[in-house]
Amino acid sequence: MRFSKTELKVLWQAAIGKRRIPEIALAMNKDQSQIYRILRSLEKKGFAALDRGVMIPSDNTSANMLLQELSRRPSIVDNLSGCGIKLFTAILEPKSVTQIIKETGIKRSTVFRKLREAGRNSFVNVSDGKYFLNGVIWPKVKDFLTELKKYEETADKRVPPGATIYHKTDKEIIFSTKIECDATLTGFSVYGKFGIKLFPFDYTYYLPKKSLTKREVFLHSLYRAEKEGDARDFIFITLFYLKHKNWLRGLKHDIIGKINKILHGEKVRYYPALDEIKERADVYDIKV
Repeated sequence: MRFSKTELKVLWQAAIGKRRIPEIALAMNKDQSQIYRILRSLEKKGFAALDRGVMIPSDNTSANMLLQELSRRPSIVDNLSGCGIKLFTAILEPKSVTQIIKETGIKRSTVFRKLREAGRNSFVNVSDGKYFLNGVIWPKVKDFLTELKKYEETADKRVPPGATIYHKTDKEIIFSTKIECDATLTGFSVYGKFGIKLFPFDYTYYLPKKSLTKREVFLHSLYRAEKEGDARDFIFITLFYLKHKNWLRGLKHDIIGKINKILHGEKVRYYPALDEIKERADVYDIKV
């Protein structure tokens, strides 16, 4: 989720009781047409609706939490605007700058700028080189970000109700469902095309629709396995990795690192043993 400063300021106006387009425009010294466009943007994000020129804040939990905190401490606008929500959600648990960049994709210079700005109002703390949201001073913000993270992980207008989401950005989403969808099959659902025949109990999909590479299909199965932690999935991922290793060269992921440890004789908690992998590999005539 990403909000501009102007969007957050419009939400602030609603939080303090100004909800008609003319009064919001007057308070913010903006054209009414501009406020109208902003409200439409907030509507798409699920944080507001527009009814005959009146802004109706959404009644979902995360929207209520944000409005409550904006009414109390409007200075959070600067912190949460732009990439702020993505960045501060990432440090609900302590992370180094390198870890933040890897998880969020935000540029290093932007991360440092946002963290520096956040330090001015004690929005973040740092310990042993790791940054984390200051939940002591900003408990309501922490609650809001936690709730928003849960919501974003389980809901998206691009997927059918009841679908499980494994990975998403503004541009793409990977999910599973038991119903057929107008989307591109991916992950375990198409392993059979690459020599590892499976009989999945649901469909794994990718949107937007497009032709996927072998590398992308494998990555999408990693997203699913990462979230579900099923030992059976780890076995089939290992088989795919062994069979198509040349195509997957350079791909880095925590699951791949653990698979390589197992293939070198190490035991990894919650992962299948080497003997289990070898037994299944024999079925597919894959050399371990």
